[in-house]
Amino acid sequence: MAAKRRRPAGKGAGAIGCAPFFVLIVVALIIQYWWVLLIAAGVVGLTVALVRSTSGPARPAKMPPPRPQPVVAPPRVVPSGEDLTAQLRAHRRISRVRDMQEWDYEWIRLAHPGKSLRDVNDIANAHFARGRSIGVNWGDPSSS
Repeated sequence: MAAKRRRPAGKGAGAIGCAPFFVLIVVALIIQYWWVLLIAAGVVGLTVALVRSTSGPARPAKMPPPRPQPVVAPPRVVPSGEDLTAQLRAHRRISRVRDMQEWDYEWIRLAHPGKSLRDVNDIANAHFARGRSIGVNWGDPSSS
């Protein structure tokens, strides 16, 4: 036969133990020494107030990151007098040379219809590197 197992009487769901006695002792101490707890709370409160009100080193202010400034071109120097005349003449000369080179490029394309664009560019670059131009050197016997 199986023997019955005995459970200890002090350990179980029904056993309360000595916890209520400790609770009563703590309540009695609070009732008897309430003034000590009140003084301790006042000391802690005054300490916190003094620490917060003292002036320590100033905290650095949180600055937002600097925004990048827009890039502004330096002001243009407006030419006047002789500088303006020289600048306009140079611009006119450059634009004439560019127009003549475009004209020459078209003539070279027409003169070499079977060539690829790369070959035509090579011919035109060699032509311009020698300083020749159909529009500039037209009819000049020394250019051929």
